[in-house]
Amino acid sequence: MTFVWAFILGQVLCYVISSMTSTAFNVGTASIFGVIIFILVSLIGSVSITPPPATDER
Repeated sequence: MTFVWAFILGQVLCYVISSMTSTAFNVGTASIFGVIIFILVSLIGSVSITPPPATDER
């Protein structure tokens, strides 16, 4: 599911940037950008610090 959202985000970002710079929207470039976003999000998720599990001490 992360790949789908990263792909959509890449498409939207490339569309907005191409509109702001008055250039043609290129689906190939946007797809590559979506894959790069997916890789970065996956790396951040795997490297991020997870909190230690809570212990039930009473």
